[in-house]
Amino acid sequence: MSAASFSVDATSPTARRATRVGFFMAGFGLSIWAPLVPYVRERIEMSDALFGTLLLCIGIGSLTWMPLSGLLVTRYGIRPVVLSSVALLLVALGGMAMTESIWLLALSLFFFGGSLGVIDVVLNIQGVMIERDTGKRHMSNFHGMFSLGSICGALALTVALTLGLAPLTGTLLMIAVIAVANLVVTPGYLRDKAPAGGVAFIRPTGMVLLVGALCFVVYLAEGAILDWSALYLTEQKALETARGGLGYASFALMVTIGRFAGGPIVNALGTARVIGFGGLLAAIGVGLSLVTEHWALALIGYGLCGLGCANVSPVLISSLSRQRSMPVHQAITAATTIGFAGVLAGPALIGVIAHFGSLTLAFGLLAVLLASLALGGRRFNE
Repeated sequence: MSAASFSVDATSPTARRATRVGFFMAGFGLSIWAPLVPYVRERIEMSDALFGTLLLCIGIGSLTWMPLSGLLVTRYGIRPVVLSSVALLLVALGGMAMTESIWLLALSLFFFGGSLGVIDVVLNIQGVMIERDTGKRHMSNFHGMFSLGSICGALALTVALTLGLAPLTGTLLMIAVIAVANLVVTPGYLRDKAPAGGVAFIRPTGMVLLVGALCFVVYLAEGAILDWSALYLTEQKALETARGGLGYASFALMVTIGRFAGGPIVNALGTARVIGFGGLLAAIGVGLSLVTEHWALALIGYGLCGLGCANVSPVLISSLSRQRSMPVHQAITAATTIGFAGVLAGPALIGVIAHFGSLTLAFGLLAVLLASLALGGRRFNE
């Protein structure tokens, strides 16, 4: 059967289904890392500072690969780029689960961040094309599927580890799920080229820079909770190691609920209030996780942080469709790349602060940054 027979247009339900599954599996693959963190630390002896430095590889991978996403899609089309990136993600997950070498772990984390970064940008491009051609808003639902995948991935591997599966066995099982799901929906990934042209990256304008900066804080919070919440809960709140992934799962659960309910919330509050109130709620949640002595209340705090962050980045990205200083697709690529710098700086910075101070201090500073979203959100009054 020819490749052309697998072509679909952006108005097809097959394309929407594939986009939802693609976002779901991207979140699923991302969250597998959280339950693995304590086991990696047990297998490879290292300080908090060294571990934080290794986490730089995730952000470096994202930041170096994401700006190339538009160029790759322009040259090869959406479907080949998505499937190639998924294949690299699976290789990275396998390496993270089995290696005992710091250098191979660093390489795996680099491929992990890079592949997920490309998948995120390319699926957003497909989502924008679907919205453009259908005349309907689907992005909140797509992003909600990513968050739902994050919950399911963290919980699935946590349950597997709790039931006694070895970390490698559990990870290989998760890899199989991601591979099969993407193969099933392959016909729904568009073969279209990006409408933004062949430029790999374009200098962002002031509004795009602001959107990227605010996304930076949100991604920083997500990266910090993904990479450090399991250690904080097990070391400071006496939670069992096998259940350490519940911190990120709680965060992701409330992000998912907030995003699927995001339409009425955004319509009622407006962009500026969603950003401002969301940042304050997220800061309160992180604060609760710090002051409580019980891990269950800490989980509630991570959940509140997720609820606050839920709709901040979607409304920020959506706001780029209303600016006229840059082509929308290039603006989305630029702002998303800037935002993902939070994945680079956040977890690594927390590792350095934890080494010279404490994890409690590091998360306290994160709460202050989240509260500052209220100031930046004022620029988006409608």
